[in-house]
Amino acid sequence: MTVTTPGQPSGPAAQPFDPAAARHRPDPHPLFHRMREHTPVYRYVGPANGRVLWYLTRYADVQRALLDPDVGRQLDRLPPELAAPHRRAEMRDPLAILRRNVFHLDPPDHTRIRRLMAPAFGARTVAALERRVHRVAGELVGGMAATAAVGGEADLIRELALPLPVLVVADLLGLPPEDRARLRGWSDEIVGSGDAGRIRRAGLEFAAYANERIDERLAHPGEDLLSRLAEAERTGGISRAELVSSVFQLLLAGDETTVNLIGNGVLELLRHPRQLERLRARPELIGSMVEEALRYNGPVGHSRPLYVLADVEIGGTVIPQGDVVVPVLLAANRDPAVFPRPDVFDIGRSPNRHLGFGHGAHFCLGAALARLQAAAAIGALVRRFPGIALAVDPAGLEWTPDLFLHGVRRLPLRLHLEAGAA
Repeated sequence: MTVTTPGQPSGPAAQPFDPAAARHRPDPHPLFHRMREHTPVYRYVGPANGRVLWYLTRYADVQRALLDPDVGRQLDRLPPELAAPHRRAEMRDPLAILRRNVFHLDPPDHTRIRRLMAPAFGARTVAALERRVHRVAGELVGGMAATAAVGGEADLIRELALPLPVLVVADLLGLPPEDRARLRGWSDEIVGSGDAGRIRRAGLEFAAYANERIDERLAHPGEDLLSRLAEAERTGGISRAELVSSVFQLLLAGDETTVNLIGNGVLELLRHPRQLERLRARPELIGSMVEEALRYNGPVGHSRPLYVLADVEIGGTVIPQGDVVVPVLLAANRDPAVFPRPDVFDIGRSPNRHLGFGHGAHFCLGAALARLQAAAAIGALVRRFPGIALAVDPAGLEWTPDLFLHGVRRLPLRLHLEAGAA
């Protein structure tokens, strides 16, 4: 094994890379190209806490890290002295009480919980939901038309991308329609507020709500997913903390991927008008268009930071136990070693082996449902409005504040029923 010691970049990229810097949020790809070229396994020391993060920007290295059993998600698998610096960071997490779900667990707990939830997201279940998803998407797009008729513009995120997954997953769980306004409110706070206190309060309120609904299902079970999960708790297959956290992941945390996928997909179509016209001419490309949106400017910037449980070699560099690995999905998905013309947005791209939903055991459980919702939402928008334009300067769009989630907070659109309308 050839082992290299990464240093600071040299030549045209002589300044140290700071992938978390706010200036990179609107377009992080130039930075990722430089990192991949000069220091693809990049050691970054957090200035505030001294934590060592290793950013991976090559496709092969990202894929390798996501498959390695010595790279994991559970801090308690590290020796206490190596876990201590990370534990301080986790204690500041405003949603710490809701992290006992498959996204944050390793096998065997991850395997056990995922097995319980997987049938609800299988091909048969998603196919059964297709008509409902398209109907809800059409209704929401109709609401956008009404808003635009009154005020001249409509916000894609608030009026379509955010409510669609909340409504669909609430149906899947069997939650009553009258609760959806509260669910949307908590989702808005958690996804959009950026305030730790408000996020924590919304998380606590949601946890109390979830406990009430679970108790109701235990007393009066139905045919919905929440009833099946509550029955698994009764028989010892899942703990209450795991169950509440899993409902949170499905209903609120998991929505973020779909919200950003819809928002980023529409934004890229507007940035690439020839591709938008191509989609109008060939609506059967909607599935391929969603895949290209996942690759080109996907909804998740990087995997959850992963703990190195034993010294591992990635990309010719030995990463020591106790450090953190950050596989950057956005960077991997524009690696020229895998994708010809990686900076070209091509809605007909094939093959398209992107890592937008992750890879390996933690491949996104709801990927098929997210794809369906994105295709339904974007397809309905394009069909309904021959003329779609941004209502703001693209440079003024507000992006999510960290690299993990990658999307815009608002996407104001002007919607016209006549093609080419000003």
